[in-house]
Amino acid sequence: MSYTILLIEDNQDMAENITGILELAHYNVKYAPNGKIGVSMAQKDPPDLILCDIMMPELDGYGVVHILSNSPETADIPFIFLTAKADRSDFRTGMNLGADDYITKPFDGLDLLKVVETRLKKSELLKLKYGNKPDDVSTFFSKARELREFQKLSKNRPVRHYKRKDLIFMEGQNPNDLYHIEKGRVKTYKINYDGKELITGIHSVGDFLGYVPLLEERPYNENAEALEEVSIAVIPKADFLAIIYSSKDVARKFIKLLSNNLEEMENRLLDIAYQSVRQRVASALLKIHDQFLHTGQDAIITIARRDISNIVGTATESLNRTLADFRDEKLIEISGEGLKIINKAKLEKILH
Repeated sequence: MSYTILLIEDNQDMAENITGILELAHYNVKYAPNGKIGVSMAQKDPPDLILCDIMMPELDGYGVVHILSNSPETADIPFIFLTAKADRSDFRTGMNLGADDYITKPFDGLDLLKVVETRLKKSELLKLKYGNKPDDVSTFFSKARELREFQKLSKNRPVRHYKRKDLIFMEGQNPNDLYHIEKGRVKTYKINYDGKELITGIHSVGDFLGYVPLLEERPYNENAEALEEVSIAVIPKADFLAIIYSSKDVARKFIKLLSNNLEEMENRLLDIAYQSVRQRVASALLKIHDQFLHTGQDAIITIARRDISNIVGTATESLNRTLADFRDEKLIEISGEGLKIINKAKLEKILH
């Protein structure tokens, strides 16, 4: 694979020297003579890695990394500072702004290539879609152990098996592991003072469970229960925290995952507050339907009516009436096996 490196350096002689070294190693080098041009080039055509001088006129290296690290399109690009400044406070400033590494001038060409190669390897590791499939997660953790800071991580990830209605964890319990679903579906839910259950999420193959309490070092604030036969890989707390605290890039991946989950929860709460029961039922069926298809399973929805009503936030009787209406309108089919959407387009129109 040919990697593209963006070099931002105002010293022409230094830029030519670095470019020559990188091109000998078969890297494709793009050059920007100052910070403003460098930011523009990175935003228009994101490179695989950025080498950037600190002391530059108009926009210095700190300004460049600040702008790029705050943009979703460029935040994950490995960023290495080139600097003649060896003071630790300068290093700390750059790292706090989002830099991944430093190379102090003058430097040896081999040192430059080693740092670049290491950062590109880590970047490739973090591009794995480890949140989607069991094999991706296994690859992620095995690849992570090839890197020096991950070599001491545990090599064993046991798999636990649960039957339908088995609890995986309970509200108030202290977390010891990160869970990754390899087979089946799990619901997470809370119970209010009246004993009413509110489902906070339906999770399927590829989803992580329990990482927020691990990060915040607090007990679980919800319950997790198997909706069917479930297989879950158990990642020890020490492994998970070691990766999170050893790499800001991995931490950023989980922060994005957390942000997506929070956004989904906010949207659900807004739906419950402002949508009709009919709209909420249609929305829930569509999401469950897409989730079943995503996991490669049959499109028949087999989740219990009680659980669907707890997702929707309505009584089971109201859910049954709405489902009967959808059946009469030929939007869904209802059989002993479960529910099946037969007119997705019309069901989607109910949401608008």
